[in-house]
Amino acid sequence: MLSAALPKAFVFDLDGTLVDSVPDLTWALNAALKEMQLAQMAQAQVRSWVGNGSVKLVQRAVLHLLGEGVADSVNMDLHDGFLKHYKTAVCQHSCLYPGVMALLTQLQQRNYPMVLVTNKPFAFVPPLLKALGIEHFFSLMLGGDSLEEKKPSPQPLLHAAKHLSQSPQDCLMVGDSLSDFKSARAANMPILLLEQGYNQGVNLPDLKPDYLLADINQLLGLIKPI
Repeated sequence: MLSAALPKAFVFDLDGTLVDSVPDLTWALNAALKEMQLAQMAQAQVRSWVGNGSVKLVQRAVLHLLGEGVADSVNMDLHDGFLKHYKTAVCQHSCLYPGVMALLTQLQQRNYPMVLVTNKPFAFVPPLLKALGIEHFFSLMLGGDSLEEKKPSPQPLLHAAKHLSQSPQDCLMVGDSLSDFKSARAANMPILLLEQGYNQGVNLPDLKPDYLLADINQLLGLIKPI
């Protein structure tokens, strides 16, 4: 598949693609919910809500717990609490998916430029990547609040391609969600989706991405020298 014609550069999503961050996201959300005397959420439930940024995560939690018509102040207060707690626990239990370190190392050794485009608030991105030991692989890191728009807008991917001095068609977006897919399609950038991550119940094969793999370890197998 990719071994015949590798892209000139790689654009990676973060949560669900490189990192399983749900344990820490769940802890921070539950700490904020507890402060507001609301019920606690299971990791499995939070896993289905991740992928569109922290505001959307909180909104989904409030909708699940309290239904429609809740005052905006409830969402805002819960979001503020979530950010406060997540700042203290950005990498307590988060971990790289198997194969990620080897993949990034292999790409770097082969001189492939890499950038990171996530919907996570940028303030949490460098600390998380530093804690996991992968911040040095990326020439650019974009969070959900780094630009005027975030995924599924094409703006972050177009910005990334410009930074890389490549056309979008010569880059490869590697992600796990509908948001990644829509952003790549709108930017005219090839998209590889991973079934390992946070797809919010979307059947990824139905999207007909350019490439579909079970997990990122399979991508390592495709690009590793024989």
